[in-house]
Amino acid sequence: MLTLTHIADTHLGHRQYGLKQREDDMVSTTRAAFQEMIEERGTDAILLPGDLFHSRDLRPKILHQIEQELEQIPDEVPVLVSRGNHDENLTPRDVTWLNYLHQRGHIVFLQANLNADPETAWLNPYDPEEPGQSAGFYDIDAADVDGPIRVFGLQWRGAKTDQALQQVAKGIQETNEMHGEPAWTVLLAHFGIEDEVPTLGGTVTHGELRDVKDVVDYLALGHIHKRYESGGWIYNPGSPEAHNTREGRSEWDHGYCSVALDAGGSEAGGDAIDFDAEHHPTKRRPYYRIEFDVTAYESPGDLETAFQNHVRDEQAAITEYCSQDEFTARGEPREPIIDLRFTGTLQFSRGDFRTDELAEWAEEACDALYVQVNTGIRTANVQQLLSEIDEDEVFKDGQLNTAALENRVFETIAKESIYDDHAADVADVLGNAHQMAQADEAVEDIRDSVSSARQELFPELTDDVVLDIEEDPFADANTGEEASDNTTDGDEADGEAEAGEVVEQ
Repeated sequence: MLTLTHIADTHLGHRQYGLKQREDDMVSTTRAAFQEMIEERGTDAILLPGDLFHSRDLRPKILHQIEQELEQIPDEVPVLVSRGNHDENLTPRDVTWLNYLHQRGHIVFLQANLNADPETAWLNPYDPEEPGQSAGFYDIDAADVDGPIRVFGLQWRGAKTDQALQQVAKGIQETNEMHGEPAWTVLLAHFGIEDEVPTLGGTVTHGELRDVKDVVDYLALGHIHKRYESGGWIYNPGSPEAHNTREGRSEWDHGYCSVALDAGGSEAGGDAIDFDAEHHPTKRRPYYRIEFDVTAYESPGDLETAFQNHVRDEQAAITEYCSQDEFTARGEPREPIIDLRFTGTLQFSRGDFRTDELAEWAEEACDALYVQVNTGIRTANVQQLLSEIDEDEVFKDGQLNTAALENRVFETIAKESIYDDHAADVADVLGNAHQMAQADEAVEDIRDSVSSARQELFPELTDDVVLDIEEDPFADANTGEEASDNTTDGDEADGEAEAGEVVEQ
């Protein structure tokens, strides 16, 4: 009867690790998915519940690229989009780029009016003649059934999601009473389900979805970049691209869902609609993890030799992994991103452990696009400190003297870094920052305190600081030539530890 396709979290404009290639990946992966949906799946509508963009502050080039991609989609295939946290992060604005694309006819931007009534959402119908800035629902005509396929949208609400869900459930019920009952109902929304992603905060429980389930047949979710489905009606396809090393693991599925509707195929009989949701992997860039235990090596030279041999031993496995179908573009394997993890106990000074040089060698040896280094090591001195702490020093009258313990730990860590000559001073700075944090002082004040202390202790390290300015997307006013690209977008450290990792959404 009809086929819908469900994709989410495309994050267009994400220049991961400061790499233009990763920004291009976001566009090319989305383009390939759209083409596959239309040419191979024969979709009747595209559902995109949030995070179309990585940021609301777009460079004109990114906006131009997505307009070009959307223009390739046939007019009879609507692209129905709701808002995610990245589409509207920080302070909300009256008009966003989703409003712009809606008014231009590239997408149908669906969101609920939650302010008119504290108990019931107002969901206005889409009118192609007067689209406005957004709509509350969109009807897709369907043959062989009594009523349309009706698609609603709920924007990202964060901690207020549970309240918004109750408003939307009542709003859908009142909308159907006003505009006629649909044959089948879809809700686009951007949040995680608690039972499926227990390590993340701000998720929704199945109990909070009880009223929604009464009025919705297919809950099309985004926000969590890992594929999951629940209850036979909740589906999350996972982001088309992985956005950090955790998401790049093999157990994280990424892609989109095709949803084939079948009138009369339901156990309810009559013209009730049954559906079959099938997941399809997207063509994306591979991540490959290399782990190396540093414990056995007494010197930097021994460690370097052993590390290089270890990487060489991994090369065949890397080639085989990157040759999988989902990692190939035009028949050629994509250069991988290497997740390089050092573990164990370092037997020599941390200052002599040149992870940058080892990463540079691994990048060339593995023909990698990028090497992300994650260190979960301890030095022998720190290990000894933890096992031989003087109880008389850190305990007073049977009570733990946390300030003394912290100072010992901070000083030991500083001695194992480039700040060895000022270890005691650095320990004081760290201890002061910790106390400010415990007192709930403003982050800006803590940052300024540490920055000021760093300038006083290490003026030679601040003299040559240069700010990297993002690529200017506009043509030079005098020459008409495009500005050179020297972006280094340093906000993607992605150095999460094995324990306590957080998915960046």
